[in-house]
Parts: sequence; C-alpha cells; structure tokens
Amino acid sequence: MKGLIKHGLVLAAVLLTGCVSYSQHELPAVQTWPPTANAPAQKPTAYVRTTALNQVNGGADVPTPGKPAALWQQAVTDSFRQSNRFSRVSADKVESDLYVDATLRNNEEYSPVSAFITGFTFFIIPTTAKNVFTLETVFKDKDGKELGRVKKSESVRTWMQLVLIVGIPFQADAREVVEALTRSTLDEAVQRKLL
Repeated sequence: MKGLIKHGLVLAAVLLTGCVSYSQHELPAVQTWPPTANAPAQKPTAYVRTTALNQVNGGADVPTPGKPAALWQQAVTDSFRQSNRFSRVSADKVESDLYVDATLRNNEEYSPVSAFITGFTFFIIPTTAKNVFTLETVFKDKDGKELGRVKKSESVRTWMQLVLIVGIPFQADAREVVEALTRSTLDEAVQRKLL
C-alpha cells in the first residue's frame, strides 16, 4: 500500500509540473501595422533568408534544430508578407530587388545548479530561466550593396514549479516574440528608408 501511495505521489508530481513563460515587453510596440509611411508606388520583390541560432548562457552559437527553426523562419517571412511593402516575398533564393538576411539568436540564461535542485525536488522548489531573442537583419539591394542593419531584442522569462500547470495555457509563444521583433524591424527599416 505504501508503494502505491509513493508511486501515486511521484506520478502526480510529474503530471502537475508546469512552467509559465511571459514576455518582458522591452520592445516598444509598433504603432501602425502594416507600416504605411513612405509606401512605394511600385512594390519591390524580396528574398528573406532566416538563420536561427541557439546559445546557452552566452556560449557558442548552435543552429536551432527542427521545428522551432522552421516556425521562426515562417514567422519572419509571414511578417514581411503582411507588411504589404513587397509584391513578392520568398524564402527560396530567387532574383529579387531586396535581399534580407535575418539572424535570430535565442540566448537561454539559467543557473544549472538551480535547475538541478528543481528537478531533484520534483519541481517543488521553483527555478527560472530567461530567453533573450535577438533579431539582427541586414538589408541589401539587388547588387549586394548593404543598405543598412537593424537589431532588435526581446526577452522571455520562464518560471518552472510544481503548481504552475494551471499557467500553461497563458504562456508566451516564441513565434509571437519573433513576429513582434520582425514587425519592429520592418517599422524601423521604413522610418530609416531602407525599404
């Protein structure tokens, strides 16, 4: 009977563990979307190349694997399309009027000791991690001449604890953070007349 209770408690602890992520809102909100200032009479075409990289505690850049990289690339490309500044936006390398090289870095900052303690105590003792998303975008014309660079950052704080299972539906989605970074980048690029 004691073994059954013990296994039941361990199972409950595993099933009830959760985490809540929320944006720090360091990035100023874009006032007008899609941007309407300096709208060109003839919309250019754009090739957007997105590179997604991960870092842990400021370490070396490692390419982001699998689905997250594809979702983030799609978020960047979709934001360029939704801006209504281009007649065509392609993620496939084709001849275009504008070449955009977007590098997204996700630097995860956490304490390994704190993470170990949280795991060892089955999430009874909480821990936190911070993800700093930085989007650096280089705009080039069709001849390869650099028109300008825009760099934007936003951070997301994640709390992990046993009782936070109730917060899972409310956590921040990294795709939304990437969209906000891209929209802010495009807004600044329009203001600086890079597009």
